[in-house]
Amino acid sequence: MDTSGLPESVRARIAERTALPAIDKVRSFLHGYVADAETLDEVQLEIQDTANVNTLFLRQYLEALETILSEPTPPGTLLRLVEGDANWGIDHDQTDAGAAAFLAGLARMLRSVIEAAG
Repeated sequence: MDTSGLPESVRARIAERTALPAIDKVRSFLHGYVADAETLDEVQLEIQDTANVNTLFLRQYLEALETILSEPTPPGTLLRLVEGDANWGIDHDQTDAGAAAFLAGLARMLRSVIEAAG
């Protein structure tokens, strides 16, 4: 995305968010799209609304989720992301593996919405 035509304050904010570590981007995504949602359909609708305007940060969130899921994390990290940051209870598998499956589902959702947005 060419940001040269944007005001300096907006470019600075984009640069700041781009520089965040992957785990912080995942937390931001979970807080912004998942934590207050009641269903995954609601999450998807919110993501689609954002994608209709711009996919820059959605792409960063997807990359961050993929990074978190592909690299080793301390025990309990993924579960805390889901149950704490996303405010989402995992009923069937309250482990990092169960949390990884939930986060992988969100990553698939993001990828699908981004691809549909073109």
